[in-house]
Amino acid sequence: MFIVIALMLCIFVIDLNTPLGVAAAVPYVLVVFSSLWVSGIQFTYCIAALTFTLTIVGFYLSPGIVLPMNVIVFNRGLTLLLIICSALMVIKIKKTNIDMSTLLTQVLIDPITGYKNRQAFESELDTEILRSRRYHRSFSIAIIDLDLLKLFSDNYDYKNKNDSIKQISHEIKTNIRITDLFYRIDINVFAILFPETDLCEAKKVCESVRKKVSAKMDKNTENKIMISIGIAMLDETDNKLKLCKRAEDALFAAKRNGGNQVSTLPQIVNKDKSTVPAILSRSRSTDTV
Repeated sequence: MFIVIALMLCIFVIDLNTPLGVAAAVPYVLVVFSSLWVSGIQFTYCIAALTFTLTIVGFYLSPGIVLPMNVIVFNRGLTLLLIICSALMVIKIKKTNIDMSTLLTQVLIDPITGYKNRQAFESELDTEILRSRRYHRSFSIAIIDLDLLKLFSDNYDYKNKNDSIKQISHEIKTNIRITDLFYRIDINVFAILFPETDLCEAKKVCESVRKKVSAKMDKNTENKIMISIGIAMLDETDNKLKLCKRAEDALFAAKRNGGNQVSTLPQIVNKDKSTVPAILSRSRSTDTV
């Protein structure tokens, strides 16, 4: 921004010291086009207004004008016209870039939930796998399937269906960590990416998600929602397909076992430690010494 402004002022000083008193139209136009380096349309408006003003001021302040006045006026008018045209072109380019960025963002967003969709999931999964391999960090993935008795039936009200999906996705998102990445990848399937997270830690998070989300849902038998989650961690020989396949296999194992549970491949068994001190858990002898 400061470079563009400094360049504009330098051109103005050169213009004042030109014996002919003819504004340098091309340098001013280049200044306007250089505003593309700075984001924001307002900056281009300001640069265009300043160059326009300096061109007019230079007409009155330029000493030693030796050309006929009609030539000077023609050149100044041409300069102003080029400034206006270049400013309009730059503004058009910036607006097009903004529209394209908005469109690309919308392509990666699920329209119902407002969270990222499958396309974003596949793209960012590749990125996270590469980052995990580069820095030798753990990386886990979870696939969540919603087991509903009524929500996805054909005769269920469309609006209520979307509202339920929004509520469920919101509960999942609010119960994961800030560093975890959340996606809706199918009608009733979600995914979570866990950067720098091993299998045990990912399972703890998913268990917490399952319990908290289930507690929020309707207890009515027809509307009861059960969440099955499958988790897998990236191995050295894994690619994207192998990793997702192992997470899906873990999910299918959870569903085969009755659903409403978290399963991992390889399996992790949580063994609860006894809260009773070992010395108190010993059997006492009835014999007296």
